[in-house]
Amino acid sequence: MNQDTRHIGHLERSVEDNRLRRALAARLDRTFKQAGVSSAQAAKWLGVSEDDVQYWRRGITVPPLNVCTRLAAAFNLDIHWLCTGQAQLA
Repeated sequence: MNQDTRHIGHLERSVEDNRLRRALAARLDRTFKQAGVSSAQAAKWLGVSEDDVQYWRRGITVPPLNVCTRLAAAFNLDIHWLCTGQAQLA
């Protein structure tokens, strides 16, 4: 295991990161529910496993940035809001 991988693993266990993952998960879950999209449908569309999508929706892991970008475009969301929960100032 290289040093970068250990560092990322440490960040994933931090309390702050856990809070942020749960907040992102809530935004994703709400978006999917409002659009009537299941985890299975999203997984097929994104080319990932259904488990990946369910982990994102539960805040266990987070989607990669390229997936967040595609989700934001598909659901007509502000990418900044999706990733941070904050509206981007004009």
